[in-house]
Amino acid sequence: MKDISYNFGAIRDSVAKLSSIELMRENKSLTLESFVEKTNSIPNLKKQQLIYKNIQECKPFAKERLAERFINQNLSMFKNSNWQDMLRENMALRKELLGNPDISHVQAKSDGKLFEAINVLIESATNKAFSNFEGEAEAYDMIVSHLTRDVVEESASAEVDDAPSINNAWKYITKSAVNNFNERYEHLNESEKEVLSILISGDNEKAEYFEDIKNENVKIINSLLENNVDKVNHDILIDFKSKIEGMSNVAINEMDEYILECIDLKQTLEDLK
Repeated sequence: MKDISYNFGAIRDSVAKLSSIELMRENKSLTLESFVEKTNSIPNLKKQQLIYKNIQECKPFAKERLAERFINQNLSMFKNSNWQDMLRENMALRKELLGNPDISHVQAKSDGKLFEAINVLIESATNKAFSNFEGEAEAYDMIVSHLTRDVVEESASAEVDDAPSINNAWKYITKSAVNNFNERYEHLNESEKEVLSILISGDNEKAEYFEDIKNENVKIINSLLENNVDKVNHDILIDFKSKIEGMSNVAINEMDEYILECIDLKQTLEDLK
């Protein structure tokens, strides 16, 4: 099998294996904690975490066009990503958590070929020098086959794409979009769904969400400051507020990182309330 030592899916499976050993020995896993922290804060790692989980765990679709729509929606997360940056981050993640390639072995638990196919599609979407179009077509076909595999009826995705009547078109589109998104990504928790819905949205929607979540964070901080917090927490909150107010004129290719920072900060602030 092709070397996938820097493939995110293989790294994730290897981290899970090491973490399970640590948990059995010490009842905790610093490796897992570090992995979660990094995948929640580094956009390229978060995007890979989501696309691998989505393709691996999503219920199969009844029609190929639904599977193709699903693939393209997930790949849209990477429209502002750069393959070389992503590869460097994967290499750094592997080295920090699992060690150098000469002293550690990284391998997918069971879906190595599927993971390699996902990796090829990500590279085709993010590497301007990509030229392995035959490999891209084979990877695409493999993933479509995985997403349309035969399963018992109750395990299939309930997503529908029947055409509505012209009079109810708008009502159908909005309701169907929400229902299909929830059905398509029911394997994700609510926090992951929120992050995914933003990462796959258009630039204007991202910019609006960014402004909204900044304002929400400032509102929470102001509320906390009114509660006469101690000096240490007061200074920390003032620092947070200053950083948020400094998040202006953010380039679109950097917005994902700032959005993830704001989402993480909001969760932290909610815990302090």
